[in-house]
Amino acid sequence: MFKDGVIVDNVSSDAKVLDVTDKIVMPAGVDPHAHVAGPKLVVGRLYRPEDSRRGVTQKTKVLRSESGFSIPSCPATGYRYSRLGYGTVVEAAMPPLEAKHTHEEIATIPQIDIPAMPLFGNNWFVMEYAKDNNLEDLSAFVSAWLKISKGYGIKIVNPCGSEAWGWGMNVHGVNDKAPYFDVTSKEVVIALAKANEMLNLPHSIHIHPNDLGHPGNVPTTIETMDAVKDVKKGSGAAEIRDQTMHVCHLQFHSYTGNSWKYL
Repeated sequence: MFKDGVIVDNVSSDAKVLDVTDKIVMPAGVDPHAHVAGPKLVVGRLYRPEDSRRGVTQKTKVLRSESGFSIPSCPATGYRYSRLGYGTVVEAAMPPLEAKHTHEEIATIPQIDIPAMPLFGNNWFVMEYAKDNNLEDLSAFVSAWLKISKGYGIKIVNPCGSEAWGWGMNVHGVNDKAPYFDVTSKEVVIALAKANEMLNLPHSIHIHPNDLGHPGNVPTTIETMDAVKDVKKGSGAAEIRDQTMHVCHLQFHSYTGNSWKYL
């Protein structure tokens, strides 16, 4: 029996009864890393305008119409996740300057809860504060940014590397420095991990390390994880965690060798 969202022993005889005979009843699933809203979806739809003509369903009395196959529409995203048994899906890369649009799409996705993770790993303020080891100002900046963008936690993508892309370069490994910033990927990761714990955020830093998909990226991945092993975890809500880092798509950071060529 459920009352006010809580399992209880006894409820009113007027309570609504759902017959789940021969059904499996279980908590909804959680997808901790997905891309379901925001500018990357818009770019995908621009690249694939023909995709909107696939997967089309008609509106019903209770459901909106659906469209899209590789890039589903917002209603289709919510319905398809529900059919798979999910109740929460984490939008794992929200550009803060596009937060408003991201939340507009999230509000249009039915039935599932979607926390969004703003991007921090290549921000100029973050790199300056990390270089100076100015954790107080870094924590204040992260806190303000999360509040303004209505974000859930800290997302880091290719720290210092995305900044390097603007100069036609990249970083390869945690000890490379961002162009024109005297700070390394490792220093940015450590600083954001410490700020995360100082703020006692409910989610560990959510990181896409350097060298994604590159043969021989195992040492980079291990060094990235080792970088935060001595970061002291926060108190309160953070005590439920047993780690200070969530590494996403780890399988693509676990390659040995030095080439994709067959020898």
